[in-house]
Amino acid sequence: MKYIKLVALIGLFSILITSCGKKSKLGKLIPKEAAVIVDINAKSLLSKLPWDEIKQTSWYNELMSDSSFPATGKTFLGDPAKTGIDMGSDIVFFVVMPGNNGHAVVEGSLKDSKAFSDFIKSMHPAATISKDGDLDIFKTDEAVIGWNSERFVFVTNANHQMHNREMNDSTNTAVPLPRPSPDSLLSVCKNIFSLKSENSLYENEKFAALEKEEGDIHFWVNINEIYKGSMKNLPEMMAMVKLDKFLEGNISTATINFEDGKVSGTHKQYFGKELSDILKKGDGNINTDMIKRISPQNLAGIYAIHFTPANLLEIIKLTGIDGFINLFMAQGGVSLDDVVKGIKGDILFAVNDITMKDDTTTLKVTGDSLNNYHQQPGVTFLFALAIGDKDAFNKLLKLGNGMQKELTQKNIFQKSDDKYFVVSNSQDAVNKYFSGAQSTPDFLSKINDHPHGAFVDIQMILKGLQAQLTKDSMGKVLYDRNIAMWNNVYVTGGDYKDGGIVMNAELNLIDKNTNSLKQLNKYIDNISKVVMEEKKKNREKWGRDSTIVKTDSVAVTKKKPRSKTRK
Repeated sequence: MKYIKLVALIGLFSILITSCGKKSKLGKLIPKEAAVIVDINAKSLLSKLPWDEIKQTSWYNELMSDSSFPATGKTFLGDPAKTGIDMGSDIVFFVVMPGNNGHAVVEGSLKDSKAFSDFIKSMHPAATISKDGDLDIFKTDEAVIGWNSERFVFVTNANHQMHNREMNDSTNTAVPLPRPSPDSLLSVCKNIFSLKSENSLYENEKFAALEKEEGDIHFWVNINEIYKGSMKNLPEMMAMVKLDKFLEGNISTATINFEDGKVSGTHKQYFGKELSDILKKGDGNINTDMIKRISPQNLAGIYAIHFTPANLLEIIKLTGIDGFINLFMAQGGVSLDDVVKGIKGDILFAVNDITMKDDTTTLKVTGDSLNNYHQQPGVTFLFALAIGDKDAFNKLLKLGNGMQKELTQKNIFQKSDDKYFVVSNSQDAVNKYFSGAQSTPDFLSKINDHPHGAFVDIQMILKGLQAQLTKDSMGKVLYDRNIAMWNNVYVTGGDYKDGGIVMNAELNLIDKNTNSLKQLNKYIDNISKVVMEEKKKNREKWGRDSTIVKTDSVAVTKKKPRSKTRK
Protein backbone atom coordinates (compact mmCIF):
# COMPACT_ATOMS: atom_id res chain seq x y z
CA MET A 1 0.00 0.00 0.00
CA LYS A 2 2.79 2.40 0.89
CA TYR A 3 4.38 1.78 -2.52
CA ILE A 4 1.10 2.65 -4.23
CA LYS A 5 1.02 5.91 -2.28
CA LEU A 6 4.65 6.58 -3.23
CA VAL A 7 3.94 5.98 -6.93
CA ALA A 8 0.86 8.22 -6.72
CA LEU A 9 2.92 10.94 -5.02
CA ILE A 10 5.64 10.71 -7.67
CA GLY A 11 2.98 10.83 -10.39
CA LEU A 12 1.37 13.91 -8.85
CA PHE A 13 4.78 15.57 -8.54
CA SER A 14 5.52 14.82 -12.21
CA ILE A 15 2.21 16.35 -13.28
CA LEU A 16 2.99 19.50 -11.28
CA ILE A 17 6.46 19.76 -12.81
CA THR A 18 5.07 19.26 -16.32
CA SER A 19 2.32 21.80 -15.69
CA CYS A 20 4.76 24.39 -14.36
CA GLY A 21 7.04 23.74 -17.32
CA LYS A 22 4.32 24.97 -19.64
CA LYS A 23 4.07 28.29 -17.82
CA SER A 24 6.39 31.26 -18.01
CA LYS A 25 7.59 33.19 -14.99
CA LEU A 26 8.73 36.00 -17.26
CA GLY A 27 5.43 35.89 -19.16
CA LYS A 28 3.60 36.81 -15.96
CA LEU A 29 5.09 40.31 -16.26
CA ILE A 30 3.99 40.85 -19.87
CA PRO A 31 0.43 41.47 -21.16
CA LYS A 32 -0.85 38.85 -23.59
CA GLU A 33 -1.58 41.48 -26.27
CA ALA A 34 2.12 42.46 -26.56
CA ALA A 35 3.01 42.49 -30.26
CA VAL A 36 6.82 42.61 -30.04
CA ILE A 37 8.97 41.44 -27.13
CA VAL A 38 12.75 41.52 -26.71
CA ASP A 39 14.13 39.72 -23.65
CA ILE A 40 17.79 40.51 -22.88
CA ASN A 41 19.63 38.07 -20.62
CA ALA A 42 21.92 40.66 -19.05
CA LYS A 43 23.58 38.16 -16.72
CA SER A 44 24.60 35.88 -19.58
CA LEU A 45 25.76 38.74 -21.79
CA LEU A 46 27.90 40.32 -19.06
CA SER A 47 29.44 36.94 -18.24
CA LYS A 48 30.62 36.72 -21.84
CA LEU A 49 31.59 40.37 -22.17
CA PRO A 50 32.29 42.10 -18.83
CA TRP A 51 31.42 45.80 -18.71
CA ASP A 52 35.06 46.65 -17.92
CA GLU A 53 36.02 45.41 -21.40
CA ILE A 54 33.42 47.68 -22.99
CA LYS A 55 34.86 50.61 -21.01
CA GLN A 56 38.24 50.03 -22.64
CA THR A 57 36.93 50.62 -26.17
CA SER A 58 37.61 53.75 -28.20
CA TRP A 59 33.96 54.55 -28.88
CA TYR A 60 33.20 54.35 -25.15
CA ASN A 61 35.97 56.77 -24.20
CA GLU A 62 35.06 59.08 -27.08
CA LEU A 63 31.46 59.16 -25.86
CA MET A 64 32.44 59.71 -22.22
CA SER A 65 34.70 62.63 -23.19
CA ASP A 66 31.96 64.27 -25.27
CA SER A 67 30.81 67.35 -23.35
CA SER A 68 27.43 67.30 -25.13
CA PHE A 69 26.61 63.80 -23.90
CA PRO A 70 24.23 63.95 -20.89
CA ALA A 71 25.78 63.45 -17.47
CA THR A 72 23.10 60.90 -16.56
CA GLY A 73 24.06 58.86 -19.61
CA LYS A 74 27.67 58.94 -18.46
CA THR A 75 26.56 57.80 -15.00
CA PHE A 76 24.78 54.82 -16.49
CA LEU A 77 27.62 53.91 -18.85
CA GLY A 78 30.20 54.39 -16.10
CA ASP A 79 28.63 51.68 -13.97
CA PRO A 80 25.08 50.46 -14.76
CA ALA A 81 24.90 48.74 -11.37
CA LYS A 82 25.03 52.14 -9.62
CA THR A 83 21.59 52.92 -11.06
CA GLY A 84 20.13 50.26 -8.77
CA ILE A 85 19.11 48.06 -11.70
CA ASP A 86 19.87 44.37 -11.20
CA MET A 87 22.16 43.57 -14.12
CA GLY A 88 22.07 39.91 -13.10
CA SER A 89 18.48 39.50 -14.27
CA ASP A 90 16.57 39.89 -17.54
CA ILE A 91 15.68 43.28 -19.00
CA VAL A 92 12.53 43.13 -21.12
CA PHE A 93 11.30 45.49 -23.82
CA PHE A 94 7.85 45.11 -25.38
CA VAL A 95 5.44 47.05 -27.58
CA VAL A 96 1.65 47.05 -27.55
CA MET A 97 0.02 48.27 -30.76
CA PRO A 98 -2.28 51.35 -31.01
CA GLY A 99 -5.42 49.21 -31.19
CA ASN A 100 -4.69 48.28 -27.57
CA ASN A 101 -3.82 51.82 -26.41
CA GLY A 102 -0.34 51.65 -27.96
CA HIS A 103 2.70 51.98 -25.75
CA ALA A 104 6.27 50.74 -25.35
CA VAL A 105 7.62 49.34 -22.09
CA VAL A 106 11.00 48.53 -20.56
CA GLU A 107 11.00 46.59 -17.30
CA GLY A 108 13.52 44.86 -15.12
CA SER A 109 14.49 43.92 -11.57
CA LEU A 110 16.03 46.25 -8.98
CA LYS A 111 18.84 45.55 -6.57
CA ASP A 112 18.62 48.91 -4.82
CA SER A 113 15.39 50.89 -5.16
CA LYS A 114 16.89 53.93 -3.39
CA ALA A 115 19.80 54.04 -5.84
CA PHE A 116 17.28 53.82 -8.68
CA SER A 117 15.29 56.70 -7.18
CA ASP A 118 18.48 58.77 -6.91
CA PHE A 119 19.28 57.96 -10.53
CA ILE A 120 15.86 59.23 -11.65
CA LYS A 121 16.38 62.43 -9.64
CA SER A 122 19.81 62.94 -11.21
CA MET A 123 18.20 62.79 -14.65
CA HIS A 124 15.49 65.27 -13.63
CA PRO A 125 16.66 67.37 -10.66
CA ALA A 126 13.33 69.21 -10.54
CA ALA A 127 11.32 66.00 -10.74
CA THR A 128 8.55 65.19 -8.29
CA ILE A 129 8.35 61.56 -7.25
CA SER A 130 4.95 60.65 -5.88
CA LYS A 131 3.58 57.62 -4.05
CA ASP A 132 0.79 55.41 -5.40
CA GLY A 133 0.29 52.54 -2.97
CA ASP A 134 3.62 50.72 -2.72
CA LEU A 135 4.82 52.27 -6.00
CA ASP A 136 7.07 55.26 -6.52
CA ILE A 137 5.93 57.19 -9.60
CA PHE A 138 7.75 59.64 -11.83
CA LYS A 139 5.62 61.13 -14.60
CA THR A 140 6.19 63.39 -17.63
CA ASP A 141 4.05 64.23 -20.65
CA GLU A 142 5.77 61.49 -22.66
CA ALA A 143 6.59 58.76 -20.16
CA VAL A 144 5.90 57.24 -16.77
CA ILE A 145 8.30 55.29 -14.56
CA GLY A 146 7.03 53.21 -11.68
CA TRP A 147 9.03 51.09 -9.25
CA ASN A 148 8.88 49.28 -5.95
CA SER A 149 11.53 47.46 -3.95
CA GLU A 150 11.79 44.66 -6.53
CA ARG A 151 11.41 46.00 -10.06
CA PHE A 152 10.80 48.99 -12.31
CA VAL A 153 8.49 49.63 -15.27
CA PHE A 154 9.13 52.40 -17.80
CA VAL A 155 6.19 53.22 -20.11
CA THR A 156 6.21 55.60 -23.06
CA ASN A 157 4.15 56.39 -26.14
CA ALA A 158 4.74 53.91 -28.97
CA ASN A 159 5.43 55.66 -32.28
CA HIS A 160 3.95 53.42 -35.02
CA GLN A 161 4.20 55.43 -38.22
CA MET A 162 2.62 52.83 -40.44
CA HIS A 163 0.20 51.36 -37.94
CA ASN A 164 -0.79 54.37 -35.83
CA ARG A 165 -3.68 55.26 -38.12
CA GLU A 166 -7.18 54.08 -38.97
CA MET A 167 -9.34 54.70 -42.02
CA ASN A 168 -12.24 57.11 -41.74
CA ASP A 169 -15.11 55.24 -43.40
CA SER A 170 -16.81 58.40 -44.64
CA THR A 171 -13.82 60.25 -46.10
CA ASN A 172 -11.54 57.23 -46.71
CA THR A 173 -8.60 59.24 -45.37
CA ALA A 174 -6.00 58.25 -42.80
CA VAL A 175 -6.71 59.61 -39.33
CA PRO A 176 -3.99 59.32 -36.64
CA LEU A 177 -5.08 57.63 -33.46
CA PRO A 178 -4.83 59.89 -30.38
CA ARG A 179 -1.62 59.58 -28.39
CA PRO A 180 -2.02 58.04 -24.93
CA SER A 181 -2.24 60.67 -22.18
CA PRO A 182 0.13 60.67 -19.17
CA ASP A 183 -2.73 59.38 -17.01
CA SER A 184 -3.29 56.60 -19.53
CA LEU A 185 0.40 55.67 -19.39
CA LEU A 186 0.23 55.72 -15.58
CA SER A 187 -2.69 53.31 -15.73
CA VAL A 188 -0.68 51.02 -18.04
CA CYS A 189 2.27 51.14 -15.64
CA LYS A 190 0.15 50.24 -12.61
CA ASN A 191 -1.65 47.47 -14.51
CA ILE A 192 1.66 45.80 -15.41
CA PHE A 193 2.56 45.58 -11.72
CA SER A 194 -0.78 43.91 -10.99
CA LEU A 195 -1.19 41.76 -14.11
CA LYS A 196 -3.40 38.75 -13.59
CA SER A 197 -2.31 35.42 -15.05
CA GLU A 198 -5.19 35.30 -17.54
CA ASN A 199 -4.22 38.72 -18.91
CA SER A 200 -0.54 37.90 -19.26
CA LEU A 201 1.65 35.44 -21.17
CA TYR A 202 2.08 33.36 -18.03
CA GLU A 203 0.06 30.43 -19.37
CA ASN A 204 1.15 30.81 -23.01
CA GLU A 205 2.96 27.55 -23.82
CA LYS A 206 4.71 29.02 -26.86
CA PHE A 207 6.21 31.83 -24.78
CA ALA A 208 7.17 29.34 -22.06
CA ALA A 209 8.98 27.25 -24.70
CA LEU A 210 10.83 30.37 -25.88
CA GLU A 211 11.87 31.26 -22.33
CA LYS A 212 13.32 27.76 -21.85
CA GLU A 213 15.62 28.06 -24.86
CA GLU A 214 19.20 28.72 -23.86
CA GLY A 215 20.29 32.05 -25.28
CA ASP A 216 21.37 35.62 -24.68
CA ILE A 217 18.51 37.42 -26.43
CA HIS A 218 14.95 36.21 -27.07
CA PHE A 219 12.47 37.68 -29.54
CA TRP A 220 8.68 37.31 -29.75
CA VAL A 221 6.60 38.77 -32.60
CA ASN A 222 2.82 38.30 -32.65
CA ILE A 223 1.91 39.01 -36.29
CA ASN A 224 -1.80 38.84 -35.55
CA GLU A 225 -1.51 41.61 -32.93
CA ILE A 226 0.51 43.78 -35.31
CA TYR A 227 -2.07 43.62 -38.10
CA LYS A 228 -5.18 43.32 -35.94
CA GLY A 229 -7.94 45.58 -37.28
CA SER A 230 -6.14 46.42 -40.52
CA MET A 231 -8.06 43.85 -42.59
CA LYS A 232 -11.12 46.09 -42.78
CA ASN A 233 -9.03 48.79 -44.46
CA LEU A 234 -7.93 46.59 -47.36
CA PRO A 235 -9.27 47.24 -50.87
CA GLU A 236 -12.37 45.22 -51.67
CA MET A 237 -10.58 42.73 -53.92
CA MET A 238 -7.81 42.13 -51.37
CA ALA A 239 -10.40 41.71 -48.64
CA MET A 240 -11.75 38.71 -50.57
CA VAL A 241 -8.46 36.89 -49.91
CA LYS A 242 -8.63 35.01 -46.63
CA LEU A 243 -5.50 36.57 -45.20
CA ASP A 244 -6.82 35.93 -41.70
CA LYS A 245 -5.83 32.29 -42.22
CA PHE A 246 -2.21 33.46 -42.28
CA LEU A 247 -2.58 35.92 -39.39
CA GLU A 248 -4.45 33.66 -37.00
CA GLY A 249 -2.02 32.15 -34.49
CA ASN A 250 0.91 33.60 -36.46
CA ILE A 251 3.68 34.00 -33.91
CA SER A 252 7.39 34.23 -34.64
CA THR A 253 10.02 33.50 -31.97
CA ALA A 254 13.81 33.64 -32.12
CA THR A 255 16.79 33.12 -29.85
CA ILE A 256 20.33 34.44 -30.36
CA ASN A 257 23.30 32.94 -28.54
CA PHE A 258 26.90 34.18 -28.59
CA GLU A 259 29.22 31.18 -28.51
CA ASP A 260 32.93 30.58 -29.02
CA GLY A 261 33.70 31.34 -32.66
CA LYS A 262 30.10 31.82 -33.79
CA VAL A 263 26.74 33.47 -33.33
CA SER A 264 23.91 30.95 -33.46
CA GLY A 265 20.21 31.60 -33.82
CA THR A 266 17.00 29.58 -33.70
CA HIS A 267 13.75 30.76 -35.28
CA LYS A 268 10.34 29.16 -34.88
CA GLN A 269 7.21 30.10 -36.80
CA TYR A 270 3.77 29.16 -35.48
CA PHE A 271 0.52 29.31 -37.47
CA GLY A 272 -3.17 28.72 -36.83
CA LYS A 273 -4.65 25.21 -36.79
CA GLU A 274 -5.77 25.04 -40.45
CA LEU A 275 -2.43 26.16 -41.86
CA SER A 276 -0.48 24.06 -39.35
CA ASP A 277 -2.46 20.95 -40.32
CA ILE A 278 -1.26 21.46 -43.90
CA LEU A 279 2.35 22.26 -43.08
CA LYS A 280 2.82 19.27 -40.78
CA LYS A 281 2.07 16.94 -43.72
CA GLY A 282 5.22 18.02 -45.54
CA ASP A 283 7.97 15.44 -45.86
CA GLY A 284 11.40 14.99 -47.44
CA ASN A 285 14.64 16.98 -47.43
CA ILE A 286 16.58 19.02 -49.97
CA ASN A 287 17.74 17.31 -53.16
CA THR A 288 21.49 16.83 -52.68
CA ASP A 289 21.99 15.72 -56.30
CA MET A 290 21.01 19.23 -57.41
CA ILE A 291 23.69 20.74 -55.16
CA LYS A 292 26.40 18.31 -56.27
CA ARG A 293 25.94 19.41 -59.89
CA ILE A 294 26.92 23.01 -59.10
CA SER A 295 30.43 24.06 -60.03
CA PRO A 296 32.44 24.33 -56.77
CA GLN A 297 34.74 26.94 -58.31
CA ASN A 298 34.30 30.36 -56.65
CA LEU A 299 31.00 29.28 -55.11
CA ALA A 300 29.73 32.20 -52.98
CA GLY A 301 26.47 30.73 -51.76
CA ILE A 302 23.52 28.41 -52.32
CA TYR A 303 19.95 28.13 -51.11
CA ALA A 304 18.05 24.86 -51.51
CA ILE A 305 14.47 24.09 -50.56
CA HIS A 306 12.15 21.11 -50.65
CA PHE A 307 8.38 21.42 -50.30
CA THR A 308 5.36 19.26 -51.06
CA PRO A 309 3.51 20.64 -54.13
CA ALA A 310 0.17 19.20 -52.97
CA ASN A 311 0.53 21.16 -49.72
CA LEU A 312 1.13 24.34 -51.71
CA LEU A 313 -2.14 23.77 -53.54
CA GLU A 314 -3.95 23.28 -50.22
CA ILE A 315 -2.53 26.56 -48.91
CA ILE A 316 -3.67 28.41 -52.04
CA LYS A 317 -7.15 26.92 -51.65
CA LEU A 318 -7.17 27.98 -48.02
CA THR A 319 -6.80 31.61 -49.10
CA GLY A 320 -9.73 31.25 -51.51
CA ILE A 321 -7.81 32.59 -54.54
CA ASP A 322 -7.40 29.27 -56.34
CA GLY A 323 -10.34 30.12 -58.64
CA PHE A 324 -8.76 33.42 -59.72
CA ILE A 325 -5.40 31.75 -60.39
CA ASN A 326 -6.97 28.94 -62.41
CA LEU A 327 -8.97 31.49 -64.43
CA PHE A 328 -5.79 33.40 -65.25
CA MET A 329 -3.73 30.29 -66.04
CA ALA A 330 -6.49 28.83 -68.22
CA GLN A 331 -5.60 31.42 -70.87
CA GLY A 332 -2.33 29.55 -71.30
CA GLY A 333 -3.97 26.15 -71.24
CA VAL A 334 -2.74 25.18 -67.76
CA SER A 335 -4.11 24.90 -64.23
CA LEU A 336 -2.91 24.61 -60.64
CA ASP A 337 -3.17 20.84 -61.00
CA ASP A 338 -0.53 21.04 -63.74
CA VAL A 339 1.72 22.93 -61.31
CA VAL A 340 1.34 20.20 -58.69
CA LYS A 341 2.09 17.45 -61.23
CA GLY A 342 4.78 19.35 -63.13
CA ILE A 343 7.17 20.09 -60.25
CA LYS A 344 8.64 17.86 -57.55
CA GLY A 345 9.08 20.65 -55.00
CA ASP A 346 12.90 20.84 -55.19
CA ILE A 347 14.39 24.28 -55.90
CA LEU A 348 17.97 25.50 -55.91
CA PHE A 349 19.55 28.93 -56.28
CA ALA A 350 23.34 29.35 -56.49
CA VAL A 351 25.79 32.24 -56.93
CA ASN A 352 29.34 31.87 -58.27
CA ASP A 353 32.15 34.15 -59.46
CA ILE A 354 31.48 37.37 -57.56
CA THR A 355 33.88 39.92 -58.97
CA MET A 356 34.20 43.51 -60.16
CA LYS A 357 33.64 43.94 -63.91
CA ASP A 358 34.21 46.83 -66.28
CA ASP A 359 31.00 48.39 -67.49
CA THR A 360 29.98 51.28 -69.72
CA THR A 361 26.91 53.44 -69.40
CA THR A 362 25.96 55.70 -72.30
CA LEU A 363 24.43 59.02 -71.37
CA LYS A 364 22.58 61.37 -73.70
CA VAL A 365 23.50 65.01 -73.06
CA THR A 366 22.10 67.71 -75.40
CA GLY A 367 21.99 65.24 -78.25
CA ASP A 368 25.53 63.92 -77.70
CA SER A 369 26.39 60.49 -76.39
CA LEU A 370 28.80 60.30 -73.47
CA ASN A 371 30.30 57.01 -72.32
CA ASN A 372 30.72 56.57 -68.57
CA TYR A 373 33.29 53.87 -67.83
CA HIS A 374 33.02 52.28 -64.39
CA GLN A 375 33.07 49.02 -62.48
CA GLN A 376 30.17 47.15 -60.95
CA PRO A 377 29.77 43.83 -59.15
CA GLY A 378 29.27 40.85 -61.42
CA VAL A 379 28.00 37.38 -60.51
CA THR A 380 27.03 34.12 -62.15
CA PHE A 381 23.67 32.95 -60.87
CA LEU A 382 21.89 29.66 -61.49
CA PHE A 383 18.32 28.62 -60.72
CA ALA A 384 17.33 24.95 -60.90
CA LEU A 385 13.97 23.23 -60.52
CA ALA A 386 13.26 19.49 -60.27
CA ILE A 387 10.69 18.29 -62.84
CA GLY A 388 7.83 15.98 -61.93
CA ASP A 389 5.55 15.00 -64.80
CA LYS A 390 7.30 16.09 -68.01
CA ASP A 391 4.12 16.74 -70.01
CA ALA A 392 2.60 18.85 -67.25
CA PHE A 393 5.86 20.78 -66.87
CA ASN A 394 6.05 21.46 -70.60
CA LYS A 395 2.60 23.05 -70.35
CA LEU A 396 3.95 25.39 -67.69
CA LEU A 397 7.01 26.12 -69.77
CA LYS A 398 4.87 27.24 -72.68
CA LEU A 399 3.61 30.13 -70.59
CA GLY A 400 7.07 31.63 -70.87
CA ASN A 401 7.63 30.95 -74.56
CA GLY A 402 6.69 34.51 -75.45
CA MET A 403 9.44 35.78 -73.13
CA GLN A 404 12.10 33.35 -74.27
CA LYS A 405 13.46 35.48 -77.10
CA GLU A 406 13.68 38.55 -74.89
CA LEU A 407 15.42 36.58 -72.12
CA THR A 408 18.02 35.25 -74.55
CA GLN A 409 18.73 38.78 -75.72
CA LYS A 410 19.40 39.71 -72.10
CA ASN A 411 21.93 36.87 -71.77
CA ILE A 412 19.59 34.62 -69.82
CA PHE A 413 19.96 30.98 -70.83
CA GLN A 414 17.81 27.95 -70.02
CA LYS A 415 17.85 24.22 -70.55
CA SER A 416 15.95 21.17 -69.32
CA ASP A 417 16.04 17.39 -69.47
CA ASP A 418 13.78 14.78 -67.88
CA LYS A 419 14.95 15.67 -64.37
CA TYR A 420 15.77 19.37 -64.12
CA PHE A 421 15.01 22.78 -65.57
CA VAL A 422 17.83 25.32 -65.26
CA VAL A 423 18.10 29.09 -65.86
CA SER A 424 21.34 31.08 -65.65
CA ASN A 425 23.04 34.22 -66.93
CA SER A 426 25.91 31.99 -68.09
CA GLN A 427 25.63 29.44 -70.88
CA ASP A 428 28.77 27.77 -69.54
CA ALA A 429 27.15 27.36 -66.10
CA VAL A 430 24.10 25.73 -67.71
CA ASN A 431 26.25 23.36 -69.74
CA LYS A 432 28.31 22.34 -66.72
CA TYR A 433 25.18 21.62 -64.71
CA PHE A 434 24.09 19.03 -67.27
CA SER A 435 27.60 17.70 -67.98
CA GLY A 436 27.35 14.88 -65.42
CA ALA A 437 30.28 16.17 -63.37
CA GLN A 438 29.59 16.24 -59.63
CA SER A 439 31.34 17.32 -56.46
CA THR A 440 30.52 17.02 -52.76
CA PRO A 441 31.19 20.37 -51.06
CA ASP A 442 32.15 20.38 -47.38
CA PHE A 443 29.05 22.34 -46.36
CA LEU A 444 26.64 19.72 -47.74
CA SER A 445 26.87 17.45 -44.70
CA LYS A 446 25.71 20.33 -42.48
CA ILE A 447 22.54 21.16 -44.43
CA ASN A 448 21.44 17.96 -46.18
CA ASP A 449 19.02 16.54 -43.61
CA HIS A 450 16.48 19.38 -43.70
CA PRO A 451 13.80 20.75 -46.06
CA HIS A 452 15.72 24.06 -46.19
CA GLY A 453 19.46 24.58 -46.45
CA ALA A 454 21.69 27.53 -47.24
CA PHE A 455 25.40 28.31 -47.23
CA VAL A 456 27.13 31.66 -47.71
CA ASP A 457 30.92 31.94 -48.07
CA ILE A 458 31.66 35.45 -46.73
CA GLN A 459 35.37 35.05 -47.44
CA MET A 460 34.67 34.35 -51.11
CA ILE A 461 32.39 37.38 -51.39
CA LEU A 462 34.90 39.74 -49.74
CA LYS A 463 37.76 38.51 -51.90
CA GLY A 464 35.64 38.89 -55.03
CA LEU A 465 34.92 42.53 -54.16
CA GLN A 466 38.42 43.29 -52.89
CA ALA A 467 39.30 45.62 -55.77
CA GLN A 468 36.27 47.80 -55.08
CA LEU A 469 36.55 47.68 -51.29
CA THR A 470 40.24 48.64 -51.14
CA LYS A 471 40.28 51.70 -53.41
CA ASP A 472 41.60 53.93 -50.64
CA SER A 473 43.59 53.52 -47.42
CA MET A 474 40.50 53.50 -45.21
CA GLY A 475 38.87 50.88 -47.41
CA LYS A 476 42.00 48.74 -47.21
CA VAL A 477 41.99 48.86 -43.40
CA LEU A 478 38.28 48.00 -43.22
CA TYR A 479 38.75 45.17 -45.71
CA ASP A 480 41.57 43.68 -43.63
CA ARG A 481 39.40 43.87 -40.50
CA ASN A 482 36.49 42.12 -42.23
CA ILE A 483 38.55 39.42 -43.93
CA ALA A 484 40.10 38.59 -40.54
CA MET A 485 36.69 38.46 -38.84
CA TRP A 486 33.97 36.78 -40.92
CA ASN A 487 34.00 33.22 -42.25
CA ASN A 488 30.65 31.81 -43.43
CA VAL A 489 26.95 31.31 -42.71
CA TYR A 490 24.87 28.13 -42.50
CA VAL A 491 21.06 28.04 -42.44
CA THR A 492 19.07 24.84 -41.95
CA GLY A 493 15.50 23.96 -41.05
CA GLY A 494 12.01 23.94 -42.45
CA ASP A 495 11.16 20.98 -40.20
CA TYR A 496 7.75 20.95 -38.51
CA LYS A 497 8.42 20.34 -34.82
CA ASP A 498 6.40 20.94 -31.63
CA GLY A 499 3.70 22.90 -33.41
CA GLY A 500 5.83 25.12 -35.64
CA ILE A 501 8.38 25.43 -38.43
CA VAL A 502 11.93 25.52 -37.04
CA MET A 503 14.93 27.25 -38.67
CA ASN A 504 18.52 27.43 -37.41
CA ALA A 505 21.29 29.81 -38.45
CA GLU A 506 24.99 29.93 -37.67
CA LEU A 507 27.34 32.86 -38.37
CA ASN A 508 30.90 31.51 -38.11
CA LEU A 509 33.95 33.65 -37.37
CA ILE A 510 37.59 33.05 -38.26
CA ASP A 511 38.67 32.86 -34.60
CA LYS A 512 37.09 29.67 -33.26
CA ASN A 513 38.42 29.93 -29.69
CA THR A 514 37.12 33.31 -28.50
CA ASN A 515 33.52 34.09 -27.63
CA SER A 516 31.81 35.84 -30.51
CA LEU A 517 30.54 38.68 -28.28
CA LYS A 518 34.10 39.53 -27.27
CA GLN A 519 35.12 39.40 -30.92
CA LEU A 520 32.26 41.67 -31.95
CA ASN A 521 33.22 44.14 -29.24
CA LYS A 522 36.80 44.21 -30.52
CA TYR A 523 35.62 44.40 -34.14
CA ILE A 524 33.35 47.38 -33.42
CA ASP A 525 36.18 49.04 -31.50
CA ASN A 526 38.59 48.59 -34.43
CA ILE A 527 36.05 49.93 -36.92
CA SER A 528 35.23 52.91 -34.69
CA LYS A 529 38.95 53.75 -34.45
CA VAL A 530 39.21 53.84 -38.23
CA VAL A 531 36.07 55.96 -38.59
CA MET A 532 37.13 58.40 -35.85
CA GLU A 533 40.59 58.77 -37.39
CA GLU A 534 39.03 59.46 -40.79
CA LYS A 535 36.72 62.09 -39.27
CA LYS A 536 39.70 63.72 -37.58
CA LYS A 537 41.58 63.92 -40.90
CA ASN A 538 38.54 65.36 -42.63
CA ARG A 539 38.09 68.02 -39.92
CA GLU A 540 41.72 69.05 -40.29
CA LYS A 541 41.37 69.16 -44.07
CA TRP A 542 38.12 71.13 -43.95
CA GLY A 543 39.73 73.51 -41.47
CA ARG A 544 42.57 74.24 -43.90
CA ASP A 545 40.18 74.61 -46.83
CA SER A 546 37.91 77.01 -44.93
CA THR A 547 40.93 79.20 -44.09
CA ILE A 548 41.80 79.43 -47.78
CA VAL A 549 38.22 80.27 -48.68
CA LYS A 550 38.09 83.05 -46.07
CA THR A 551 41.36 84.51 -47.32
CA ASP A 552 40.13 84.49 -50.91
CA SER A 553 36.81 86.10 -49.97
CA VAL A 554 38.62 88.93 -48.16
CA ALA A 555 40.84 89.53 -51.18
CA VAL A 556 37.82 89.67 -53.47
CA THR A 557 36.05 92.06 -51.09
CA LYS A 558 39.01 94.42 -51.14
CA LYS A 559 39.14 94.45 -54.92
CA LYS A 560 35.53 95.48 -55.42
CA PRO A 561 35.79 99.02 -53.93
CA ARG A 562 38.92 99.73 -56.03
CA SER A 563 37.04 98.69 -59.15
CA LYS A 564 34.20 101.07 -58.31
CA THR A 565 36.69 103.91 -57.64
CA ARG A 566 38.20 103.52 -61.10
CA LYS A 567 34.77 103.82 -62.64
